[in-house]
Amino acid sequence: IMPGEFVAITGPSGSGKSTLLHLLGLLDRADRGIYRLDGRDVTTLDDDELTVIRNRKIGFIFQAAPMLPRLTAAQNVAVPLVYRGERPRQAHAQACRLLARLGLAAFVRHRPTELSGGQLQRVAIARALIGRPRLILADEPTSALDPQTAAETMKLIRALSREFEAALVLIPHEVSDALQAERRLTLDHGGLQVAPDFVGTVSPL
Repeated sequence: IMPGEFVAITGPSGSGKSTLLHLLGLLDRADRGIYRLDGRDVTTLDDDELTVIRNRKIGFIFQAAPMLPRLTAAQNVAVPLVYRGERPRQAHAQACRLLARLGLAAFVRHRPTELSGGQLQRVAIARALIGRPRLILADEPTSALDPQTAAETMKLIRALSREFEAALVLIPHEVSDALQAERRLTLDHGGLQVAPDFVGTVSPL
């Protein structure tokens, strides 16, 4: 998967899509094989090294993004930068700027319980992208949203992934989301292959 590329992974329920995303996100370890992330083999790294890489190179957008309830939207978004050692004030300023780009300038001081589902998902997107990751992993990020908000959310995710030249790997909730991808892979019976309707139009994995 190349920088800036959008890949969708489809397959029946229980086929292992979320497990694959967890492996790509270094939340789980594979039993065998080699995984190179941004040119580096990460299969032999210890837990502390993997934690650093997750913080600096990977952005996660899940179906229900957990938020720290006592923190404001901006503070939640700034958390990854603070973990990196950036000064809280600078991290907060960056978070406010990104939230403004996502249409939430008026909500930076709101806490999670004061935000709608769509607003919370945009906060989650901002938190995933605040560190300009090399890889964005999105697991049905629009499943809890109405169709219009879902379409707008996908458009935002794709636009920012292109801007940051981050690879985007999506497990789609709707077929329409998968069809936006430059490459669609199907996971079934333990195998990963190019989706039939994409054969001949994409490069190999």
